[in-house]
Amino acid sequence: MDIIYVSYNSEKWIEKCFDSVLKSNFDLKTVSIVVVDNHSTDRSVDKLKEAKKKCEKELRSFEIVEADSNLGFGKANNLGVSKGSDEIVCFFNIDTEVYPDTLKNLDEDIRKSENEFALWELRQFPYEHPKLYDAVTHETSWSSGAAFAMRREIFEKVHGFDEAIFMYAEDVDLSWRVRSFGYKLKYVPKATITHYAYAKAGEVKPNQYVNSIINNLLLRYRFGGWGAILKGYELFARAYLKGQPFEGSRKLLRKRFWKHFSQIPHFLNRSFCGDKRKEVALFLGFDYAPIRDGAFYVNEFPKEYPLVSIIVRTCGRPAVLRETLISLREQTYPNIEVVVVEDGKNTAGEMIEKEFSDMNILYYATGVNQGRSKAGNKAMELAHGEYLNFLDDDDLFYADHVEVLVKTLENSKNKAAYAFGFETPIEIKSKDPYIYEISDYRGVHKTKFDKIELCYHNYIPIQCIMFEKELFEKYGGQDETLDALEDWDMWVRYSLHTDFDCVDKTTSIYRVPKVQTINAKRQKELDEALIVVREKHKGYMQMINVYDVAMMYQKSHGL
Repeated sequence: MDIIYVSYNSEKWIEKCFDSVLKSNFDLKTVSIVVVDNHSTDRSVDKLKEAKKKCEKELRSFEIVEADSNLGFGKANNLGVSKGSDEIVCFFNIDTEVYPDTLKNLDEDIRKSENEFALWELRQFPYEHPKLYDAVTHETSWSSGAAFAMRREIFEKVHGFDEAIFMYAEDVDLSWRVRSFGYKLKYVPKATITHYAYAKAGEVKPNQYVNSIINNLLLRYRFGGWGAILKGYELFARAYLKGQPFEGSRKLLRKRFWKHFSQIPHFLNRSFCGDKRKEVALFLGFDYAPIRDGAFYVNEFPKEYPLVSIIVRTCGRPAVLRETLISLREQTYPNIEVVVVEDGKNTAGEMIEKEFSDMNILYYATGVNQGRSKAGNKAMELAHGEYLNFLDDDDLFYADHVEVLVKTLENSKNKAAYAFGFETPIEIKSKDPYIYEISDYRGVHKTKFDKIELCYHNYIPIQCIMFEKELFEKYGGQDETLDALEDWDMWVRYSLHTDFDCVDKTTSIYRVPKVQTINAKRQKELDEALIVVREKHKGYMQMINVYDVAMMYQKSHGL
């Protein structure tokens, strides 16, 4: 494994960066490090020499390349790659630190990946990159340049980083060129790095702001049609005319805007893209993929890892259940029990035993259909975890869901917490194997906790919330007379005894039918249940204390 770092006035990061590598529980004699210093004016080179002296006996090799000028991120990385020879090349920012198991987990994922995967992106702490990835396959549309690994032969095949891009969007360009040749990119959340990307949440970096806008425009010439290009200029005009995020931003934008015209011919030359060039690009404003909430959520690992029981209700569709279990296998949280209750005959037991023997799964089939609520209550009875979280068989967790909510509850006096979830309309093409098309990712439920509001509106999807099992033991489970909205009724009852923490981050997916006829039938069932549940909630409203009512009044009147 070769690891490439680019340094520019990076003296404050260097010692911790390489000390973290030395603490890896990985065979470091298989690791070569190449650092390209972009003509730093501080003590970076001296610090790098100190690091080399400390590290070189533990590593296969450690080379420092001193450039005569600032080559830029892409050109410097290309130079670093030319100094190595390993089939896998890692690209890490110098302001990163690896964890002891980072390289091991990355290597394991690379080894088990199919040949169609050419690039692997690591997870960044404390600010996780918010772009979308597939919760089952972990395929992603582009990789952040701060921390990723790549097959050398593919890197060379696509001609490496485009050296015409000095800073920002060079990672998107590389990713899309890789995909244009038919290869795939993968997100590896169990391979985590600390990346000191921002001094504080919401920080605006001048170079990032200006170069991201201009380079987004240039990429439209390479990967988009004339419609995308014209849209790019419209977006630029809007960015230029709106309020300045920092002093002098318009001046910098003007300077880079006039310069970009000379670069257009280069980006119109698409000769080093593959045949699938037109299929890889997605321009969503200045974003290059759908975004999950949580860009500036500060991730932290829990101090302790109590057992979490994930409640999975299923009924006669093991092919659908398979995806749900895969998303649970990929959780970054290490102490999980999965309780699968099949409402009816055993159709999934054999599949679970055969394909998921590596997981802690408790499977129970009721034998006859008893209804969703009875199945849910049975699962909660069987669960051993301190915390419970529902995940029905057509829903999915992103890899960090359990970790984020356990950490939230660890720091809270409340007994329940929830994060946001995507609503994804799907059209099923095949039931077994389970094949479907996703038409959209909708962040439709983003309501902060309000127990009064909760009595009227079901704004917490069932898979979004984690709660202490104590709530079930003290206040009961789901109303077994209900076969819809049973989770909403339970949340309202629990809210009488505890507030819920709301995490501003998207950590799950729940799927809904795209076909209108199916959706209409589903909605009719929900509407019928709504009448029953809201009638029940009239009684709950009477139990809400005076303080909560006063807070509601103040909120509604802006007091």
